This record gives sequence, C-alpha cells and structure tokens, in this order.
Amino acid sequence: MEARAILRYARLAPRKGRRVIDLVRGKDVGEALTLLKFLPQHASFIIEKVLRSAIANAKQKNIGDIDDLVVSQAYVDPGPALKRFKAGPMGRAMQRKKCMSHITMVLSPRVSKGRGQQ
Repeated sequence: MEARAILRYARLAPRKGRRVIDLVRGKDVGEALTLLKFLPQHASFIIEKVLRSAIANAKQKNIGDIDDLVVSQAYVDPGPALKRFKAGPMGRAMQRKKCMSHITMVLSPRVSKGRGQQ
C-alpha cells in the first residue's frame, strides 16, 4: 500500500525542482522533512508542501506508522510554459518562457531486511 501526492502546475522550473527532489528520494519521511526545511532553494519549500500532503494522505489511508514511511518515488515532470514578452534590443519584443512543473511523491512502508523464515 502506498500514499501519493501530486502537485500540478507548480510555478517552478523542472530543472531546478529535480536538483532538490533527487536529495529526498529514498530517504525516511522525517529525514526528508528536516532536509527540505533547511535547504536554501525555493524548490524545497514547494516540495516540502507536497511531502506533507503525502504524509496526510498516508494518515488518511492508515498505511502504518508515519515514522516507518519512505519516499519510494519522487519525480518532477515538465508542465506547460507561460509565454511572455519583454523588451529586446532596437525596439523588438523577446519571448520569455516561464516554466511550470508537475511534482509527484509516493510514500510506502519501509521493507525490513531481516533473515528469511524457514
């Protein structure tokens, strides 16, 4: 069983979000929250909100103890781009793309690595 949280159309460039989300993938929930809280990037604030939403979904589904959850999957996909224009040289207009992202996080219970039962 797993808990999932998806944030669509986040005003965050996917390249900048992937730098932060790669640090969180595979970590325990408590460790991931602490890491996101103290990172200086703006993406960490947005990804922390998605992680907290996934934790709330896990509580709602009664998956298990929150301390035993692990970020099993986390990825940032590109979304649509807002196209804006700003002044360029010699009176021309230059197009500027403001990128958006879709952020997905999946939490699952930690698998205990013990000896096999015979």
